[in-house]
Amino acid sequence: MLELMINSEVVKVGDAKADTMLLNYLREQKQMTGSKEGCASGDCGACTVVMVDLDADQTLRYRQINACITPLHALHGKQVITVEHLKQHDALHPVQQAVVDEHGTQCGFCTPGVVMSLYALSKQTPAPSHPADYLAGNLCRCTGYGPLIEAANKVAVSDIQDPLDEFSGGVKIWMNQVAPIEAENYCKPLNRKALAEAKAAMPNAKLLAGGTDLALEVTQQRRSIEQIIDVSGVKEMLDITPTVSGWRIGASVPMNQVHDFMREHFPTTDEIIERLGSLTIRHRATLGGSLGHASPIGDIAPLLISLNGHIEVDDGEQTTLYAPEDYITGYRETLLKPNQWISAIHLPRLAPNQHHAIYKISKRYEDDIATVALGINMTIGSDNRVKACVISAGGVAAKSVRLRELEEVFVGKPLTLPMVHAAQQKVPQVISPLSDVRASSAYRVRLVQNLLQRFYLQTQQIETRLVHHA
Repeated sequence: MLELMINSEVVKVGDAKADTMLLNYLREQKQMTGSKEGCASGDCGACTVVMVDLDADQTLRYRQINACITPLHALHGKQVITVEHLKQHDALHPVQQAVVDEHGTQCGFCTPGVVMSLYALSKQTPAPSHPADYLAGNLCRCTGYGPLIEAANKVAVSDIQDPLDEFSGGVKIWMNQVAPIEAENYCKPLNRKALAEAKAAMPNAKLLAGGTDLALEVTQQRRSIEQIIDVSGVKEMLDITPTVSGWRIGASVPMNQVHDFMREHFPTTDEIIERLGSLTIRHRATLGGSLGHASPIGDIAPLLISLNGHIEVDDGEQTTLYAPEDYITGYRETLLKPNQWISAIHLPRLAPNQHHAIYKISKRYEDDIATVALGINMTIGSDNRVKACVISAGGVAAKSVRLRELEEVFVGKPLTLPMVHAAQQKVPQVISPLSDVRASSAYRVRLVQNLLQRFYLQTQQIETRLVHHA
């Protein structure tokens, strides 16, 4: 039996299909039509709701999610707050009032999603330093965003008295008492042994951690997923732990937590992870999910290659480490066997003389697919000679690749502008990207060439960015 709390109502569902999305259930079964469907892919934010669960210290945690790509079963034991619940006793919620006060709505289609993102913002302690980040997953074609950003800034600094807090005690009690999910078409193992048993019992089931990519098979490609194994509760996949040489990051750790960790330990990755989807997406997305789909335009594989990282694969008995450039064998093809799953990512610590950068070129700053991603990691000695070099790229081949021919141009030689020019001249011989709706082949080649020079300028402490993201 699936059991979740929708607003203040405990709902038990016994007959939902494994691939039922939360938005469809809200609108079609519960007649809660405040949440809208705009894109059915997690891009526009019109469907945004707030998911509430308990963290390790029994504190309620509020995160906005895309209802259109969140499987209903994934919310077992959690509370979902929709826009219908905010207004209490015929008075607007303070977050709704902030949008009104700042004239933040015109046609109104996006407004429910915007309001729910701002509600999630209002529940954060301490207040985030960049409130507008909470709106990165909400598109609005009317307001120009100025009024919405002002509303976000107002919400972030206001001491909001949330009328919904009176229900929080009961929510906690319910969450601590709800039984594990029982469903024939949906399984949520809690450890690697149970996961191995589930895969053996349900060999055709799809693995799901956040579902931000898998759900698109349902909402965009109109495929049916009959059975799902939810790995978001597997304890061995939920921790970030130190190793002898670096760190092990569980494959099911949500990307917003990964972002916090990487910002501290690998600060050069801050921007690209910030641009991976939006905060709404990162509340559900995972490293394992991104690597599992092996997209040639994913951001994580080029990043992992450039950091000399490895992918840990498990079968319940033993684990194996693969370099990502070897693990991904072709277009959405990998070395993964039917009885295996991605369990973690391993990253070595960066040495003081390692210069690392990862670049992403896309039309939209956030929540967009890369035209080209380029990662560069050079170990430079005191004599300015390149001791070691890794160059990785996404968007230039059928899979994310390591550009060893370009690396050879630099290794053993001083890092100078003429050497960069030599590497630039070699780029057309090394990659042959496709032309598609995002960019031509020639443009992608030029991007790689220009990013090589950008990396060099950064090593010389020369500013390369004229315009900064707001």
